[in-house]
Amino acid sequence: MIQNKRILITGGTGSLGRELARRLHTDNHIVVYSRNEERQYLMKQEFPKDHMSFFIGDVRDTETLEYALHGCDIAIHGAAMKDLIMCEDQPTQTILNNIEGSRSFIQAVRRTPTVKRACAVSTDKAASPSNVYGCSKYIMEQLFREANRTSPCIFFSVRFGNMIDSTGSLISYWKQHPNTDIKLTHPEVARFFFRLKDGADTVTKAIEIAEGGEILIRKMKQARIHDILRIITGREKFEIIGLFPGEKIHEELMSANEAAYGFDIGDYYVIRPGVINPAPLSVLSTETAPPFTENELRELLDVPLAG
Repeated sequence: MIQNKRILITGGTGSLGRELARRLHTDNHIVVYSRNEERQYLMKQEFPKDHMSFFIGDVRDTETLEYALHGCDIAIHGAAMKDLIMCEDQPTQTILNNIEGSRSFIQAVRRTPTVKRACAVSTDKAASPSNVYGCSKYIMEQLFREANRTSPCIFFSVRFGNMIDSTGSLISYWKQHPNTDIKLTHPEVARFFFRLKDGADTVTKAIEIAEGGEILIRKMKQARIHDILRIITGREKFEIIGLFPGEKIHEELMSANEAAYGFDIGDYYVIRPGVINPAPLSVLSTETAPPFTENELRELLDVPLAG
């Protein structure tokens, strides 16, 4: 249990940040750090004032981050550019936000001696990255690993797939507009999916068990995007337009190299730097991972069960 802690969350007004605040604020004090004034205003109406603090700030602004971190015990770094196409089109901004922003976060944490644990929120696209977004998150993970080697604070990362119930996601848009002309990049494109609750579980689990430098990955099932669209729209055929630059047909939870350092710990995998597994894991990709059943997908998508 995480109790009686002061916890800063960058990107704290996003879907995961709000879920973490909702879960942790009763027994802790949450510091929300983000650039979105409107979302902060809405959160202020939702959460009790005595358990929450709010700071407007950019993660690249190390001085403001230090100010917000004052007295914190735990820091969670969730702020990032996440849209794959936007990151591909604007690599400079992706580097500034996802790499320079992470470096700034680490620097601010290192200057705040009360912070004992710092968690980076990453993505499966950081495994064998093929796009700007995935590369930026892979570098973020390495920055956290480096920081762990040279700081008394414990730095670590968590990796997720696609959040199926995230506000503003493509799936949310498709559910709201099922009759629009939806196109598919490839008939076999598949992704790992998880719920918001699963993401918050993974972050809190990592905070509780991390020893430093590792990457904790929740076990996830996979689904073809075609099957998701079929369930949402009731249609079987979609125009195929080809993969976007940097897009993969299949994603991996860890690369072949990382699998040598990967361990199965129940509901999670963990990549431990420098610790070789004598029985290394197989590469875990959407091509080989277990799929969601039809009814599991319908439940996740909040669509009536078949039959």
